[in-house]
Amino acid sequence: MRAITYNSYGDINKLQISELNSPKPGINDVIVKVAAISPNPFDIRKLEGGFKVITNVKKFPFIIGCDFSGEVIEVGKNVGAFKVGDKVFGMTEILFGGSGAEEIKVSQKYISLAPSNLELNHAAALPQVSNTSLLALRNIAKLRTGHKLLINGASGGVGSTALQIAKIYEADYVAVTSSRNFDWIKEEFGPSKVIDYTKEDFTETDEKYDVIFDANGNRSFPEVEKILTTNGIYVTTKNNVYTQIDFLKQFTKRRKARVVLSGKTSTSNLDLIRMWVEDGKLKPYIEKSFSFAQFKDAYEHLVKGRTRGKLIINMD
Repeated sequence: MRAITYNSYGDINKLQISELNSPKPGINDVIVKVAAISPNPFDIRKLEGGFKVITNVKKFPFIIGCDFSGEVIEVGKNVGAFKVGDKVFGMTEILFGGSGAEEIKVSQKYISLAPSNLELNHAAALPQVSNTSLLALRNIAKLRTGHKLLINGASGGVGSTALQIAKIYEADYVAVTSSRNFDWIKEEFGPSKVIDYTKEDFTETDEKYDVIFDANGNRSFPEVEKILTTNGIYVTTKNNVYTQIDFLKQFTKRRKARVVLSGKTSTSNLDLIRMWVEDGKLKPYIEKSFSFAQFKDAYEHLVKGRTRGKLIINMD
């Protein structure tokens, strides 16, 4: 089978198409014929060696990617919730797995049935960004009705899902974005306020927020602490190993700064995401689709950092 792999850490020029053996399922795994994958910034950090203190326990080559959608073609003997022919979406194990192959092995714990009202390929754009936003807002920030929330990086994959989840939880949410995306964010997501970061520094205000979610990961806790309420919390996606250690120190001192790890998802989280999609409360925003042969173009587009919503790579 074909797979998008890399044999050493570096930039996207390390990516190549390789021929690998098709995987075999463990007793709790399924084999998925992949329809599409969706590039994430986490893929790039892993490619660049941002997690090599952990990933070095595994030998190259690595398969790029984490998000996927596709069809189950084989199941392990202990798999009861899924069967051959099921259309699914989910995530591979984030540090040691990889979704960028024609066939992948994935634990049954990390998949769900794909939303019935969404093109299967488009479902690949949901898992990591939706799971990250859900963990940040529900699990870490304990977002509640009426909470005043600011989302920095509102137009990206994580930001655009966070805006929708904020609406589901009936928060009072403010979006920070660029001039290019200002009108789109205002009209599509209905925040109480949109801040254009090219014209205004959102930290220079008398406003106080219960939650600040830095979906860009480009602001620091000391910069935003002054605009948090007394019991407010700052959650960031800046999640390499070294910043995690630094944030754990800050969390111990102030209990206000937390890192959301893209980390593991679960069937229950993915089931909730699927339900929201089927209820019309959540959808992926896909800026552009690429063919398998254009995989490097997709990652080049991602690295530029101007993506509105998500990208997908169709594997067939």
